[in-house]
Amino acid sequence: MKNKGFTLIELVVACTLLLMLSTIATTSTYNFVQATANLKGQYNNIQNIMALHEALVQAKMNYATDLALESVNVNEAKTEIQHWNLLAQQHDSADLILRLITPDPILTDLPLAPLNPGSRSYLPTSHNGVQITDMNSLLKAYQLTDNGTTTGNIVATVSIGPMLDLTSGMRPMLPIIDWKSGTPQEIQF
Repeated sequence: MKNKGFTLIELVVACTLLLMLSTIATTSTYNFVQATANLKGQYNNIQNIMALHEALVQAKMNYATDLALESVNVNEAKTEIQHWNLLAQQHDSADLILRLITPDPILTDLPLAPLNPGSRSYLPTSHNGVQITDMNSLLKAYQLTDNGTTTGNIVATVSIGPMLDLTSGMRPMLPIIDWKSGTPQEIQF
């Protein structure tokens, strides 16, 4: 006659398997939640980059158009395009951003169609509650920071690029936004 029940070895094996399966299930769930959180962070970063890129493209395009249409002070407009392209060749995006915020003071009728009433800036005067006054405030306003908020450390770089200049043959270029080298954002993308 056979005894009903489990031997000690069968019970130990069953408990070990149960423990292993519950650990695997917990780890898999945790990994899934972490992966989902990382994807959400990457999606938000991409959305912020796209929003900033759109603002920069519009601002640069409008400034270049206004300079091309300048009829009162034509020589100053040409000089401003040459100055812009010199700064672009020197990779001085901080000064180019300042130029979009405060255009050439001699060209007082610019912008022709102001983005913000009472402001000469081709960029928004604020975004996400941050006043845009320079490159750093621009990057913080668009949350290109280590923690994806307006208060984090900046982890992005911007290259504005030249404008079309028919006299020198300089061709225009779209702005480029990238992550600083070695940041977790740069490694993830």
